[in-house]
Amino acid sequence: MDSKNVVFDSNFGLNFGSSDQKRTYGFCYENYENDTLKNQIHYEVEVNIMSDQYADTCIFEIDRKQFYLNNKLPQLKIEQITEKASQAFFPLHIKIKKTGEIQEILNGEAIKRKWLQTKNEIKQYYKGGVTAKIIHKIDGIFLSDNTLKKSISQNWFFHLYFKPIYIEYTSRLRFKSIWESPVFGNQFIEYGVIQTVKDQYDENDKITINTDGNAIDDRTVDEIMEGYSFPKSHYSEEPEEPVDSKMNVEYKLYQEDRSIFSISGTFETKINENLNKKIQIEIYHLAKTSSFRPWSDAAFKESSRIFQSYQIKEDDDIINIAERIKKIQSETPKTERVLGSPKEKSYFYIHEEPVEIKKSGFTERLKSLFRKKK
Repeated sequence: MDSKNVVFDSNFGLNFGSSDQKRTYGFCYENYENDTLKNQIHYEVEVNIMSDQYADTCIFEIDRKQFYLNNKLPQLKIEQITEKASQAFFPLHIKIKKTGEIQEILNGEAIKRKWLQTKNEIKQYYKGGVTAKIIHKIDGIFLSDNTLKKSISQNWFFHLYFKPIYIEYTSRLRFKSIWESPVFGNQFIEYGVIQTVKDQYDENDKITINTDGNAIDDRTVDEIMEGYSFPKSHYSEEPEEPVDSKMNVEYKLYQEDRSIFSISGTFETKINENLNKKIQIEIYHLAKTSSFRPWSDAAFKESSRIFQSYQIKEDDDIINIAERIKKIQSETPKTERVLGSPKEKSYFYIHEEPVEIKKSGFTERLKSLFRKKK
């Protein structure tokens, strides 16, 4: 089958064709040291998209489900407290910029009130100095709007899902930017990134955006991990080797509305001569059926184009706009829409065997984590 050229919205721009819909994504994080898998985190994320065409904005409600570490529920005390505290964070309501980036947290006050209630529950159930230290640290995050927004950027799902992918690309279908990615948790590495759109849809009618970058951070690995905001070499005559790190993230977007189908990312960092750190992240739309296609905004965009073109016509011609729009909409094939929560209860198969690297692809391992029992 011949490949089709990507239809851009304007020149070489991509816009998000927002519509009210609900999506469930599977999220998986894997941390490697010299190709040895050290730990794995996975969970489901429910995304409720609420568009407002009159305000020309979009609201996302994000709700994270059960957290699994190495295919098990949190076992250690600190893991259980952190998981309990995170429940106050969700659902999160955020306003999104046209580019796809986070503009504003809308329910910050509600999160604070929920955390205060959750904090009392934690204090009643968990005792000791460790609990007090954890609560004090979380207080600093939840009770400040600035730190709350910063903590979002340290979460890999938010960091990758809300990137500026809905932008105007150059004629070479490229866009240059700088990423600050949470490779060491709350410590970031700065990358110079080139973002490229493939000019043709893939075999599944998806738009492919590839982001490729190298570290442009002047700090050493040790300085980054220790939390320095500047390279100490600026104040020393001894030269230091800056961090050696590279990243690649691939986005797959639905053709119909340019919404996100999947995200696959790899971040590789040289720690020293004998140790390399690699992080792999996968975000994958868990559609109810393999034939799922989202609502298409093609008719709406064509209607808008016709309306704009008729602004320069004579008044007698304008009366035909409505008939033209009706004809276009009737000729546009209706696509299957699968929205809302599944009617039947879903069960997830969790492997009990020790985590090990297999030859199967990372995406296939991710799918197996969320596969229903038969």
